[in-house]
Amino acid sequence: MTHPLAQYADIHSHSTARAERGDTVVCITPGTPMLPRGTYSVGIHPWSTDRPVTLSELKQLVRDARDPRTVAIGEAGFDRLRGGDAAAQQALFDFHARLAARVGKPLIIHCVRAYDTLLAAVRRHKPAPGMWIVHGYNRNATLARQLLDAGLGLSFNLARPVPPQIAATAPAGRIHRETDEEV
Repeated sequence: MTHPLAQYADIHSHSTARAERGDTVVCITPGTPMLPRGTYSVGIHPWSTDRPVTLSELKQLVRDARDPRTVAIGEAGFDRLRGGDAAAQQALFDFHARLAARVGKPLIIHCVRAYDTLLAAVRRHKPAPGMWIVHGYNRNATLARQLLDAGLGLSFNLARPVPPQIAATAPAGRIHRETDEEV
Protein backbone atom coordinates (compact mmCIF):
# COMPACT_ATOMS: atom_id res chain seq x y z
CA MET A 1 0.00 0.00 0.00
CA THR A 2 1.31 3.45 -0.92
CA HIS A 3 1.39 5.94 1.94
CA PRO A 4 -1.17 8.78 1.57
CA LEU A 5 1.64 11.37 1.75
CA ALA A 6 4.04 9.59 -0.65
CA GLN A 7 3.22 11.93 -3.54
CA TYR A 8 4.44 15.01 -1.66
CA ALA A 9 8.07 16.16 -1.75
CA ASP A 10 7.41 18.31 1.35
CA ILE A 11 4.91 16.94 3.88
CA HIS A 12 5.28 19.81 6.36
CA SER A 13 5.55 23.49 5.48
CA HIS A 14 4.02 26.57 7.04
CA SER A 15 4.41 28.59 3.83
CA THR A 16 0.97 29.33 2.41
CA ALA A 17 2.76 30.52 -0.75
CA ARG A 18 3.61 26.84 -1.43
CA ALA A 19 0.01 25.60 -1.04
CA GLU A 20 -0.83 25.23 -4.72
CA ARG A 21 2.49 23.75 -5.84
CA GLY A 22 1.06 20.25 -5.74
CA ASP A 23 4.09 18.76 -4.00
CA THR A 24 3.74 20.44 -0.59
CA VAL A 25 1.45 19.94 2.40
CA VAL A 26 0.95 23.26 4.19
CA CYS A 27 0.22 23.17 7.92
CA ILE A 28 -2.55 25.56 8.94
CA THR A 29 -4.71 26.25 11.97
CA PRO A 30 -8.47 25.64 11.90
CA GLY A 31 -10.36 28.31 9.99
CA THR A 32 -7.42 29.44 7.86
CA PRO A 33 -8.66 30.02 4.28
CA MET A 34 -7.64 27.23 1.89
CA LEU A 35 -6.76 27.85 -1.74
CA PRO A 36 -8.80 25.87 -4.30
CA ARG A 37 -5.92 23.60 -5.38
CA GLY A 38 -3.97 23.64 -2.11
CA THR A 39 -3.06 20.66 0.03
CA TYR A 40 -3.08 21.04 3.79
CA SER A 41 -2.67 19.56 7.21
CA VAL A 42 -4.83 21.20 9.83
CA GLY A 43 -4.35 21.16 13.57
CA ILE A 44 -3.94 23.02 16.81
CA HIS A 45 -0.28 23.11 17.81
CA PRO A 46 0.63 22.00 21.36
CA TRP A 47 2.01 25.48 22.00
CA SER A 48 -1.60 26.72 21.82
CA THR A 49 -2.40 24.80 25.01
CA ASP A 50 -0.99 27.74 27.00
CA ARG A 51 -4.58 29.02 26.81
CA PRO A 52 -7.92 27.22 26.77
CA VAL A 53 -8.71 25.73 23.34
CA THR A 54 -12.30 26.64 22.56
CA LEU A 55 -15.13 24.39 21.46
CA SER A 56 -15.47 26.62 18.39
CA GLU A 57 -11.82 25.87 17.44
CA LEU A 58 -12.37 22.14 17.86
CA LYS A 59 -15.55 22.22 15.73
CA GLN A 60 -13.70 24.15 13.02
CA LEU A 61 -10.85 21.60 13.19
CA VAL A 62 -13.35 18.80 12.53
CA ARG A 63 -14.90 20.71 9.60
CA ASP A 64 -11.48 21.44 8.09
CA ALA A 65 -10.33 17.84 8.63
CA ARG A 66 -13.20 16.64 6.43
CA ASP A 67 -12.28 19.01 3.59
CA PRO A 68 -10.79 17.10 0.62
CA ARG A 69 -7.90 19.60 0.46
CA THR A 70 -6.86 18.44 3.93
CA VAL A 71 -4.59 15.43 3.45
CA ALA A 72 -3.29 15.17 7.05
CA ILE A 73 -4.18 16.19 10.58
CA GLY A 74 -1.79 18.21 12.72
CA GLU A 75 0.61 19.52 13.71
CA ALA A 76 -0.37 17.97 17.02
CA GLY A 77 1.82 16.72 19.79
CA PHE A 78 3.79 17.24 22.93
CA ASP A 79 6.35 19.87 23.94
CA ARG A 80 7.91 19.90 27.37
CA LEU A 81 9.57 23.26 26.75
CA ARG A 82 6.62 25.32 25.54
CA GLY A 83 2.81 25.34 25.67
CA GLY A 84 0.39 24.35 28.38
CA ASP A 85 0.73 21.66 31.00
CA ALA A 86 1.05 17.96 30.18
CA ALA A 87 -2.66 17.26 30.80
CA ALA A 88 -3.79 19.98 28.37
CA GLN A 89 -1.36 18.78 25.70
CA GLN A 90 -2.48 15.17 26.21
CA ALA A 91 -6.16 16.03 25.88
CA LEU A 92 -5.60 18.02 22.69
CA PHE A 93 -3.35 15.33 21.21
CA ASP A 94 -5.93 12.62 21.95
CA PHE A 95 -8.58 14.71 20.17
CA HIS A 96 -6.33 14.97 17.09
CA ALA A 97 -5.50 11.24 17.19
CA ARG A 98 -9.17 10.23 17.32
CA LEU A 99 -10.02 12.70 14.55
CA ALA A 100 -7.20 11.43 12.29
CA ALA A 101 -8.42 7.87 12.77
CA ARG A 102 -12.03 8.85 12.10
CA VAL A 103 -11.25 10.70 8.84
CA GLY A 104 -8.56 8.20 7.79
CA LYS A 105 -5.77 10.75 7.39
CA PRO A 106 -2.17 10.72 8.68
CA LEU A 107 -1.30 12.59 11.87
CA ILE A 108 1.68 14.98 11.77
CA ILE A 109 3.34 15.09 15.19
CA HIS A 110 5.42 17.75 16.92
CA CYS A 111 7.45 16.19 19.74
CA VAL A 112 10.00 17.94 21.94
CA ARG A 113 11.50 16.02 24.85
CA ALA A 114 8.34 13.93 25.20
CA TYR A 115 8.99 10.72 23.28
CA ASP A 116 7.95 8.62 26.27
CA THR A 117 4.58 10.39 26.23
CA LEU A 118 4.28 9.86 22.47
CA LEU A 119 5.07 6.14 22.75
CA ALA A 120 2.43 5.83 25.50
CA ALA A 121 -0.07 7.50 23.14
CA VAL A 122 0.82 4.95 20.44
CA ARG A 123 0.03 2.13 22.87
CA ARG A 124 -3.30 3.78 23.78
CA HIS A 125 -4.50 4.66 20.27
CA LYS A 126 -2.89 1.85 18.23
CA PRO A 127 -2.60 3.78 14.93
CA ALA A 128 -2.06 1.93 11.67
CA PRO A 129 1.66 1.59 10.88
CA GLY A 130 3.09 4.74 9.34
CA MET A 131 -0.03 6.86 9.84
CA TRP A 132 1.54 8.88 12.64
CA ILE A 133 4.60 10.84 11.50
CA VAL A 134 7.05 12.67 13.75
CA HIS A 135 7.96 15.80 11.83
CA GLY A 136 11.36 17.45 11.98
CA TYR A 137 13.07 14.36 13.37
CA ASN A 138 16.65 15.17 14.33
CA ARG A 139 17.47 12.76 17.13
CA ASN A 140 19.60 9.63 17.23
CA ALA A 141 19.25 6.31 15.42
CA THR A 142 18.40 4.42 18.62
CA LEU A 143 15.32 6.54 19.28
CA ALA A 144 14.46 6.41 15.58
CA ARG A 145 14.49 2.61 15.75
CA GLN A 146 12.12 2.69 18.77
CA LEU A 147 9.72 5.00 16.96
CA LEU A 148 9.84 3.01 13.72
CA ASP A 149 9.35 -0.25 15.66
CA ALA A 150 6.30 1.33 17.32
CA GLY A 151 4.83 1.95 13.86
CA LEU A 152 5.57 5.64 13.47
CA GLY A 153 6.98 7.40 10.43
CA LEU A 154 9.71 10.03 10.54
CA SER A 155 10.08 13.22 8.53
CA PHE A 156 13.46 14.84 7.94
CA ASN A 157 14.39 18.32 6.75
CA LEU A 158 15.03 18.47 3.00
CA ALA A 159 18.18 20.52 3.58
CA ARG A 160 19.95 17.56 5.21
CA PRO A 161 20.34 13.95 4.15
CA VAL A 162 18.44 11.26 6.04
CA PRO A 163 21.03 9.59 8.29
CA PRO A 164 22.06 6.40 6.46
CA GLN A 165 21.72 4.20 9.57
CA ILE A 166 18.06 5.27 9.79
CA ALA A 167 17.29 5.16 6.06
CA ALA A 168 18.79 1.68 5.69
CA THR A 169 16.51 0.09 8.29
CA ALA A 170 13.28 2.07 7.96
CA PRO A 171 10.25 0.16 6.64
CA ALA A 172 9.04 1.30 3.20
CA GLY A 173 6.90 4.42 3.27
CA ARG A 174 7.96 5.51 6.75
CA ILE A 175 10.54 8.14 5.81
CA HIS A 176 9.29 11.52 4.61
CA ARG A 177 10.84 14.86 3.75
CA GLU A 178 9.84 18.40 4.76
CA THR A 179 10.98 22.00 4.87
CA ASP A 180 9.08 23.25 7.96
CA GLU A 181 9.34 26.50 6.02
CA GLU A 182 7.66 29.60 7.46
CA VAL A 183 7.60 32.02 4.51
